[in-house]
Amino acid sequence: MTGFWLLAVGPAPAQRSELGFGVGGSFYMGEINPKRVFYKTRFAGSLFYRYNFDTRMALRAGASYGQIMAFDEDFGNPRGLNFKSDLWEVSALLEVNFLNFFTGSHQHRITPYLTFGAAMAVTDPEGRWTNPHTGSVEWVPLRPLRTEGQEEAYSRFQFVVPMGLGVKFSVCRFMSIGVEWTMRLAFTDYLDDVGGTYANTEDWDEDDPRRYFADPEGFKDPERRHLPGSRRGDAGTYDWYSFAMFTVSFRLPGKDVPCPAYDGLQKKKKR
Repeated sequence: MTGFWLLAVGPAPAQRSELGFGVGGSFYMGEINPKRVFYKTRFAGSLFYRYNFDTRMALRAGASYGQIMAFDEDFGNPRGLNFKSDLWEVSALLEVNFLNFFTGSHQHRITPYLTFGAAMAVTDPEGRWTNPHTGSVEWVPLRPLRTEGQEEAYSRFQFVVPMGLGVKFSVCRFMSIGVEWTMRLAFTDYLDDVGGTYANTEDWDEDDPRRYFADPEGFKDPERRHLPGSRRGDAGTYDWYSFAMFTVSFRLPGKDVPCPAYDGLQKKKKR
């Protein structure tokens, strides 16, 4: 029956190149958010180029933006830490379709797919505090402060491994839409500026903002100050972040490439 349908409609053109965009949300999981999926989800967007090797596999290159944030107070953690960070990412992802699919397909207009690959992210966490001199609430860059007493600040550039799943639907000959959710393993423990032990703040000036961001609760109440070298984060673990996107992609003009499924039937017919 499938063969009759394909022969009836003639050779179906399978596009090679597409351009698209995604709109959705981003969130983070790590020391400050250890368990809540979609906690503090913020706007995220992406632009991408997709090259279809065939109806089952495609390579997607893209650039994405999102924001991640978390607060200890939402989890009852007495550390009093918090952060937010803009997140910029470039990625190369492989898409593996469960079914033969291409934009404009009549045989399978919808398919689930798996995606995985590699990416590079740029982050710069900031912490919130009330400035004692002005009384205003401010967000202060944390990386230059070296809040755990590091000799050198950690890098803003992080290698990332994305993995996830999605569903694509062919709307018409030139457009498809989809929904995708990916988790990103970042090879750093400092997306949130928390990864090691408490620093010795005694030698820092009283007005040095490091004293607050290193140990907010200890800054407010000296009796609750954490001992230098005591655990501040989960050393040796990595942070995660996620993108959940609604996507739209458009087939680029170009020479049609016959659908591999149709070609297979034609070859069998000639035999």
